[in-house]
Amino acid sequence: MKVSEGQAKLQFTLQKIAIAWSFCMVVTSFNRVAIIEMGLPAAIISVLIGVYTLFGPLQPVIGRMCERWPIFGYRRTPYMLLGTLLGGCAFPLMPAVLVDMQAGSTLAYVYCLLLFCAFGLCIAMQANVFLDLLNDVTTKESRSRVVTLTWTVQALAMAGWAWVFGLLMPEYSLEAMQDLYNLTPFVMLSITFLGLFKLETPLNAEQLQTLKNNPPKPVKLLDPMKESMAVLGYNRHAFLFFVFIIFSLLSVFLQDMLQELWADDLFGLAAGESTIYQRFYNGIQTLGMAACGIFVGVTAKKRIAAKQAAGESTENEKTLPFDFGKRLMVVGALLSIMGFALLAWASWLQNLTLFNAFYCFSAFSLGLLVFPSISFMADMTVEGQESKYLGLWSLAQVIGLFLSFTVSGVLYTLLVESAWFSANVAFALIFILQALMVVMSYLVVRNVTIEGLQNAAQPEQDILNSIQAQT
Repeated sequence: MKVSEGQAKLQFTLQKIAIAWSFCMVVTSFNRVAIIEMGLPAAIISVLIGVYTLFGPLQPVIGRMCERWPIFGYRRTPYMLLGTLLGGCAFPLMPAVLVDMQAGSTLAYVYCLLLFCAFGLCIAMQANVFLDLLNDVTTKESRSRVVTLTWTVQALAMAGWAWVFGLLMPEYSLEAMQDLYNLTPFVMLSITFLGLFKLETPLNAEQLQTLKNNPPKPVKLLDPMKESMAVLGYNRHAFLFFVFIIFSLLSVFLQDMLQELWADDLFGLAAGESTIYQRFYNGIQTLGMAACGIFVGVTAKKRIAAKQAAGESTENEKTLPFDFGKRLMVVGALLSIMGFALLAWASWLQNLTLFNAFYCFSAFSLGLLVFPSISFMADMTVEGQESKYLGLWSLAQVIGLFLSFTVSGVLYTLLVESAWFSANVAFALIFILQALMVVMSYLVVRNVTIEGLQNAAQPEQDILNSIQAQT
């Protein structure tokens, strides 16, 4: 059953606010406590955290499981709540596990890995159910508006939760950390429940019987992935765009693991004070994305109006044409490179005032860069093969996010923990590396076109058509 756009916006936004708590907990609390307060190796901690991103490819399997086995007639709501409970309950166990890891227990590292596996499964379940439920209860016309709002609010919610964490644990202590982490399952479950309440219509007895007689076919995990990966072998534009997504995510998220670390190493900020960078990052980057979105919307209206006045068709006119998106990306890339260069300078000087000012500038610039980059993924598909190409871009996101965690941890271990460089020089080098990632992402995508992607896919389609004709 479809719901009103207002209800959909409210309840799906609540779901994202709940998810934002857990994301924020990982990047503003767990990593700082583990690396700074307890002295655990950043390279190992970053890999343990990054494991959760590897569960993304399980989403199709989870989706089919929800379809095959409804609970009390509900196909979405129970699985979202179970996933939230699984991930939320991992956090209260983390402080004690960190203490054992600090004491040198090898088994504690295994427990920590399992906790982040549970968190990864939680995120995969939430992401899949969110999209399926969104498709069930929203109209085609309202869906994009709901998605845009929810993702925007998620970024702002992370900034808000970072502020809350700073209030709840202004100075690190194991007791304060345990109290904060104990809140996680209750906060996540209560907000998620409000986001799901009366949103889904249960299947009736006839529908349940039909499902029992004709259950959906099981999904093989590797087959869709192999099919998508095969594209990289013959479609050069797909390969370049795949690499572009990875570099883009590295350029934007490489700093996620490091915000709390430079706050301590460069400026000696306490646990509660250091959350300011998560607030800067998510809040101001969202403003940059919003500014870019408003500009795109205004220019699209003018362009469409001009074509209509000239008597030209606007039936297939896109809000953000690919070529125009590339030009916007150049602006965002140049400003982002400048922002990272300024941050490298401020890090070298260890000047907190300059650093904060340049970080705000960098976050806004990244927002300008992220907006067109995200829009590219929806357009880079081939008719009749959408799931294959969108699956490929999803896989690139998994790889990019995993690398953003692991590479940042390895860099911190190599440059700072090893004492090869002083902290100010090490972080200056890391910001320069992020600038290079922006350069690489643009160089990779500059000659990629939708037409090139579709033309390279055409031989495969011809083969499929010939096979179908023969049968």
